[in-house]
Amino acid sequence: MSRVHLQEELLSSSTRVVVETKYGSVRGGKAANGAQVFLEIPYALNPVRFQDPEPLPQTYRYEDKDYIYESSYCAQPKNDGQAAGVPWEDKVGLGEPTEHPLVVNVVSPPHATSTSNFPVKVYIHGGFLQFGSLHGLSGQAQYVSAERSEVWLNIGYRLSAFGFLACDEPRVDGNFGFKDQWLALLWIKENIKAFGGNPNNIQVSGLSAGAHSVHQLLHHVSRLPKGESSPFQSALLQSNAIIIAPKTLKELRPQFQAFCRALNLDPSSPEVLSKLRDPNFVSTTAITHAIETDAFGAQYGTFRGTLDGDWMPSDPMEWQRSGAFAAALKSKGVKSIIVGDLTEEWYLYAIAHPVKSMSDVEMNLERYYQVEMVERVLKLYEDQAVLIPEGAPPEEFERFMGRILSEGQVHLPVRILARDMLKAGFPILRYDIRWTPEQLRPLGYVTHATDRALWALRLPSLEPAQADVARAWLDTIAREVKELEEAGSSTRDIREILTLKEDRTIAWTEDKTWDDVVRLLKVLPGES
Repeated sequence: MSRVHLQEELLSSSTRVVVETKYGSVRGGKAANGAQVFLEIPYALNPVRFQDPEPLPQTYRYEDKDYIYESSYCAQPKNDGQAAGVPWEDKVGLGEPTEHPLVVNVVSPPHATSTSNFPVKVYIHGGFLQFGSLHGLSGQAQYVSAERSEVWLNIGYRLSAFGFLACDEPRVDGNFGFKDQWLALLWIKENIKAFGGNPNNIQVSGLSAGAHSVHQLLHHVSRLPKGESSPFQSALLQSNAIIIAPKTLKELRPQFQAFCRALNLDPSSPEVLSKLRDPNFVSTTAITHAIETDAFGAQYGTFRGTLDGDWMPSDPMEWQRSGAFAAALKSKGVKSIIVGDLTEEWYLYAIAHPVKSMSDVEMNLERYYQVEMVERVLKLYEDQAVLIPEGAPPEEFERFMGRILSEGQVHLPVRILARDMLKAGFPILRYDIRWTPEQLRPLGYVTHATDRALWALRLPSLEPAQADVARAWLDTIAREVKELEEAGSSTRDIREILTLKEDRTIAWTEDKTWDDVVRLLKVLPGES
């Protein structure tokens, strides 16, 4: 992959581009291919730690400066097993960590104007909700924007504890990262015309945790009050979706308490929240260091969404299965959903966390699921577990965990979402990717995130023939979605998937793994 960052391209050109937003002028630059680029435009006020974000007030005005720098990324721990071997700056950008990452990057075609009305693509980066940045090289969009005449945006949002710490007593609402993303989408709807985009043709997409975020946003849209419409019309979920209701605020209390104790705070003190929220009392680095070192237990080291009664008012899967979710999305203006996975997702999940024993596997599963859910899942896999003796090489435990996590985080939720939406008559397209560029595959696996160069048309990462495959894939997806939206529903069978095959051709195929994957339904609440 080319390691030239957008900031470096923008600084090599003296050309500046100015657009007029609702909040005043914004001055960006031009990438090497002529794409117009604006980096780190605030979409909300700087957030208060562990509190909901606040939108920009009507009187807010942007600073008079060049928006061409990768100056910051969300503060986060550095123990990201999935990113092993990736240079840190290629993952997060060239700046410094901050607790104020509520900014967007905008990339427009070279000759975009406020009247261009180009389609808009919004990308939410992945990273388990713990890691990553809007500046990650795999998400930079100057090539796809220029070639396909689309306006692309990357969203910055709060991660790890900064984005998802939650508790019932004392009350910490949680879901801050999702709420950040929502404000970003409202800002995009309101301002994208200035950058050449069509505010009525917005697709929000995400990879991995970004896809989980998109699913969260869809559920939020489905619960909007009467008279409010969705700020986007289409959604693309790449290799992830919601599978069960998240933990409640009460269930997250032990994590909050362990978090406080690791920071030498008494979780029962009436002053604990004021101290936690004060960066002068508890520094950013103190928080990230505690997480990196598993100072409060590996099972508590991952921070995720919560069933809070507000952002997520009730069990999302029950709502989804009922058909009410799909009906509400249609009524709010969402026209299509695209969702899919890769054939060997397991590998990146295998190296996500260090495991050397079956107890390590169990403890790491508790990062994501309730204890009773972990027990049910492991029972389902016990025929495989007995084949791995204690003292076996770590690779065997890693592969075992990789299969459990990939099936539970990707393969099954993708199929459940497709099943529920098809049953409700909602326009949904499911895809399967069986080939990715060989030079981007770790150990040769067609695994998690190795398809990003295709979706973003990352020309420096692709050989000419591979770029042609990416173009064909994007063209086919666009054509199928257009036909799907015009029809208003899908006529495809639940097992039919649009497939990028091993030989680089594209065709509708049968999902031959369906029965094996959906066997997991028996451990899920509400599934028969």
